[in-house]
Amino acid sequence: MFTPRYSITDKMAQHLMDIQRASVIVDYLPLPPSVLKKLQKQSRESTVLLSTKIEGNRLDERAKRQALYAQSEEGLEQEVFNLMKAIEFLEQAEHRQLPITEELIKQLHAVIQVVHGGRRPKFSEYRQAQNVVGNRNQSGYYMPPEYQDVPTLMEDLVAWVNSPNSMQIPAPIKAGIFMYQFLTIHPYMDGNGRTARMFATYLLRKAGLGLKGLFVLETFYDRNLTGYYESLQMDLHHNYYFGRNDADLTRWLEFFIEGAATVFSEVADEVRQLSYEYISVEPELIRGLDPQQRMVFAQLAFKRVSLSTTDIRRLLDLSERTIRDKVKKWIAEGFLVPRDEDAQRIRSVTLAEKYRKLAEEMEQDLDRYRYLLQ
Repeated sequence: MFTPRYSITDKMAQHLMDIQRASVIVDYLPLPPSVLKKLQKQSRESTVLLSTKIEGNRLDERAKRQALYAQSEEGLEQEVFNLMKAIEFLEQAEHRQLPITEELIKQLHAVIQVVHGGRRPKFSEYRQAQNVVGNRNQSGYYMPPEYQDVPTLMEDLVAWVNSPNSMQIPAPIKAGIFMYQFLTIHPYMDGNGRTARMFATYLLRKAGLGLKGLFVLETFYDRNLTGYYESLQMDLHHNYYFGRNDADLTRWLEFFIEGAATVFSEVADEVRQLSYEYISVEPELIRGLDPQQRMVFAQLAFKRVSLSTTDIRRLLDLSERTIRDKVKKWIAEGFLVPRDEDAQRIRSVTLAEKYRKLAEEMEQDLDRYRYLLQ
């Protein structure tokens, strides 16, 4: 049974608060949809560029950018393309709220791995031979567990990440533990680093710390590559069975959580600045709307006369019950009004009078507010 050992230090506790604070800022400060989509695309691309750089891909940035969306017969280009496809795969898994299972791990790795000829498998089976990290007698050399032990170790890791006990652990700590243990087991001959980092990001996003898809953990590792490897090694014996199988993970977790806090804070600063640039010129009524209200306002102001509760549910991608509660709240606040005020059940809504008048004024200067439509 996998039972990680670690302590939450004062430094870690402070960084956990920094992560939460940054997450709240990004979640609630509005950005025009077109700007958000552009930033999300940049984040995906940065993840690929930096992750492959960390793993030693020798292509320069220009060549990598050309390979992001184009399949290739060349190994280095294919590595770049595959990682972009892997990001799309995990985004779909996140949308479905899939738990981390051995099946999901094997599916993701099958997307990541570079296959030279033949048919690409749907699942990557764990390694069937011993592999090593680095060169013997050199710094960073590591000998993972024997391949016969990998299935049991991976089964234990997946059982832990889905256990009731792990659900009580702060998500950044849980993500850091999973990433460390995955890299320690080294279940594949290649692609372990890319897979482990992607699942660390996945765990953060699934826990509600997604920052709208704008954070890239690899940014911190790229700046602190020596610290990244040293924190993973923690001056332990190079052989898994001589200490790494029961290591105290505090040192690694301090590094991991500091990295997450740094990256999160940088994203929050960027979003704060961009949001200010847009909302500072907006009418006061618009500035007071939360991101979901802004989406509804844009539809009712420029595209639709009214919206049904089903329309709003599809627009915001929320449950029917949540939408009903929100609509009632927005009506009480004077943002919306029922289209049929005499109906016993609210089926469709339109803007309250003061927002409708504002929309009419904004239509006279549509170019200035065009970003609301994007």
